Amino acid sequence: MRNVFTILAVAAFASAASAEDTTTAAPTGPVISGAVNLDFAETAGDNYGGTMGIELDIDAGSLATVDLDFSATDGSALTLDTWTVGTTVAGVGLAFGDDNNLMPETDANAAADGTLATPAMTESLAVSVAGASVALGLTDWTTDVTDVSNIQGSYTIDMDRFAITGAMDYNMDSENTVFGGAVSGVDLGVATAGSALTYDTDAEVFAYEGTFAVNSLTAYVNGTDANTLQHIGGEYTMDYAGAEFTAGVDYDTDAEDFTPSAGLSFNF
Repeated sequence: MRNVFTILAVAAFASAASAEDTTTAAPTGPVISGAVNLDFAETAGDNYGGTMGIELDIDAGSLATVDLDFSATDGSALTLDTWTVGTTVAGVGLAFGDDNNLMPETDANAAADGTLATPAMTESLAVSVAGASVALGLTDWTTDVTDVSNIQGSYTIDMDRFAITGAMDYNMDSENTVFGGAVSGVDLGVATAGSALTYDTDAEVFAYEGTFAVNSLTAYVNGTDANTLQHIGGEYTMDYAGAEFTAGVDYDTDAEDFTPSAGLSFNF
């Protein structure tokens, strides 16, 4: 019964919001883009190995929205990484898919190097209007579309020179709550900065990440309240004639270990 009430609450949110904005987006055609990536990273025995990957993105924005992101590596089949379908009616966005996460995400070179809490969000139904969004995560939508696993919500305020976002994730089974917040796009003149934090109420852990970007260089630093400095890293990106070269490094302060990486991407 709680799942039915939750879904009805989101429907009511969408209905109320639709009465406030009657703007309809102009139709746009589908856009197909992709890239061939050559990535290099450290392997066992202090050696360096490479992998070849292909990315294919299909985006169709109109009254209906379709976003399909495919990828493949050398010797493997093409797989669908993330997908979202939806529409916008009277200023209210509705989206269904597996790419509706509303919590802050790490900017570290690899997700494993991040410290922010990452509540699971699989297939979900998301409703958004203005700066507010609500997403209902489903345990297994192929067997029961009323079985809600978690609820996420966020609200973003655009302050012109930067944006502030507050977010929350509530797990229906464990009853655990994770709070999140972010400040993004802080204009420093010659550079931009941002920060994000999360608090997991069950684990009782605060985590943070700070970012800094100037020209083609981005850098980050992160940690927790128990270990204030865990990772320091950065990445440099250079574009030339349709090709993109990236070089980055992450330093794990606990292991006292550097992890370099490099990549070459040919976009089409």
